[in-house]
Amino acid sequence: MTAAADAGPVTQEPGPRSGVVPAADPTRPWDRRGRAGLAALCLAVFAMYTTYALARHATFRTTGFDLGIFDQAIRDYAHLRAPIVPLKGPGYNLLGDHFHPLIAVLAPLYWIWDDPRMLLIAQAALFALSIVPVARFTARRFGTGVAWWVGLIYGISWPLQRAVAFDFHEIALAVPLIALLVDALDRRRLRTVAVCCLLLLGIREDMGALVLLVGVLVVLPRRGEQPRWRPGRVLAGVGLIVAGLAGYELVTGVFIPAVASEGAFVYWTFPALGPDLPSAVRFTLTHPWQVVVLFVTPQMKANTLLAMVRPTAFGALGSRYVLLAVPFVAERMLNSRSQLWETGFHYTSVIAPILVMAAVDTLGRLVPALSGLLARLSGARRTGAAPIGRAPIGRALVGRALVGRALVACWLVWCLAFIGYGLATRSVDYPVNRLWSGTLWGASGRVDDIRATLPLIPPRECVEVDNQISPHLTNRDYVTQVTQSRGLATWVLIDVSQTQTGWLTPAPVDAMVRTVAAGYRVVSVKGPIVLLHRDGPVDPRCTVVP
Repeated sequence: MTAAADAGPVTQEPGPRSGVVPAADPTRPWDRRGRAGLAALCLAVFAMYTTYALARHATFRTTGFDLGIFDQAIRDYAHLRAPIVPLKGPGYNLLGDHFHPLIAVLAPLYWIWDDPRMLLIAQAALFALSIVPVARFTARRFGTGVAWWVGLIYGISWPLQRAVAFDFHEIALAVPLIALLVDALDRRRLRTVAVCCLLLLGIREDMGALVLLVGVLVVLPRRGEQPRWRPGRVLAGVGLIVAGLAGYELVTGVFIPAVASEGAFVYWTFPALGPDLPSAVRFTLTHPWQVVVLFVTPQMKANTLLAMVRPTAFGALGSRYVLLAVPFVAERMLNSRSQLWETGFHYTSVIAPILVMAAVDTLGRLVPALSGLLARLSGARRTGAAPIGRAPIGRALVGRALVGRALVACWLVWCLAFIGYGLATRSVDYPVNRLWSGTLWGASGRVDDIRATLPLIPPRECVEVDNQISPHLTNRDYVTQVTQSRGLATWVLIDVSQTQTGWLTPAPVDAMVRTVAAGYRVVSVKGPIVLLHRDGPVDPRCTVVP
């Protein structure tokens, strides 16, 4: 890719230069006051999400699936070892689960503080940093004032809140990269686009579909762009299309099966579409109506789709950038795993910047279009040199500016009101409301019982641990799920107040029965927290790197 391609002409969409809203030069950098305001916003969002995440951890709401899993993996990376995750099974290499080698960039954090809470802090920081490209994207269209409000709307949006409310995941790295990618794509900075795409391929295998669609957008000319087709840009776009498709196929068809204990990629869960990607493409092309029906049924899917676009007044649907959200949405709605259909967990966070930036892009096109319509209806001419406010042309320009400002203001009010309503009503999609409602801070008797029991377990032992307790032991013990250590564990810790002990593991009572039958004896009962022990030497495989 040549430097000329990277620094080529940028087609500026109608925006601040047209004198519509507000009168700001989009090429002018942020002044000191604007940068300070944006920095303050990022710090406030970081502080809010960090406080919330650490409070969840302190009250034993974080889980082994998935905070404990990533803690074990990144700790191994920090010691230059393969990411072996006992919580997934003794000897389980996490690269055989999903392809996310880029999480190794977080390993140096463990040289500072060897604790899973570092991942919670890192995720909060990554989400806060992703506000910057969103604000920069907005400022080119509407100036820094509107950009700050859009940054706030994005920063406290429900997809990010939901992600923070469910531990740490590798997609935390993808969120700022996707925001930066859309911003670079908008500015036609093809080198930045290519670098972002390359990094995304190392975060998760399904990013290949995103990279493919980025290539499509690079190839397709934008409205009013001249010349419409540039050979260098077309070549770059085709390269991204090939890289996205090849990346997905190589990772899911070769790399993961070679590493996985099952010998296969287990996350192709689209039985209605076919056994693999080619068959799914054929089914989609030959049975489009069935795919549409599958996309919106049952009702939970339709509700989630509505929840994605309604907070920004459906604005994202009018932008070409919304195309980038399609693979992530399709991956969920066409999946057989029902937990992907709802608004919970972290799944929507990767499309949060896309949806907000697409809505801003739509607004940036709509404002001059409506203003032009107003000018035509009023019969104002587009030429003339009379002072603004005196001649018809002046009155027309003032009217256009007012229409633009009113439209943007109404959109901002809609977005803020939507978030405010969710926070005020304590909606499950806005969980940070628990910070001030008091429901997050209260230490229950269960919490006190867990804290009193944990010191009874010696360090560097094999321990089977309940899902919501395991992240508190992964930095000092060899931790597996209850009943999943294959006989290695000398300690078992079960919380009988929960409905389950982990992912695909027995319910607490069943786990207790199995554990006692295997020769373990109860050594401590504090409220619902039961600790069992089996005499014998510690297995040498039960090691944790200090």
